[in-house]
Amino acid sequence: MDIWNRVFSWWGFGNMSNFTINELIDDNAPRNANKLGKQIWQAVKWVASYLIWSNRNKVVFRGKGWNPPVALNEIQTKSFEWISRRLRDKKLEWMSWLNDPSLYLNCL
Repeated sequence: MDIWNRVFSWWGFGNMSNFTINELIDDNAPRNANKLGKQIWQAVKWVASYLIWSNRNKVVFRGKGWNPPVALNEIQTKSFEWISRRLRDKKLEWMSWLNDPSLYLNCL
């Protein structure tokens, strides 16, 4: 939950405790987001879900820890890389991605 809270806070969506797991899986992008913005938010959720699952397995089966600040950094980096590679005609800016990714909900 701490990692999800960091992801939601990074996007300016508030605390994860306001959402159920079903709401997380469903489309919970802001209503003012355009289609591409909703897809970007969905991609971030997929990247976060995969990394949480993958690192949870490392903790359980290999005893390796994963702390929340490192987790958020990895989610930010991997989601930026993944989305940037798929948006060939649009440019994401690294610093704006880190500081306020919600800008990409409706301005691309």
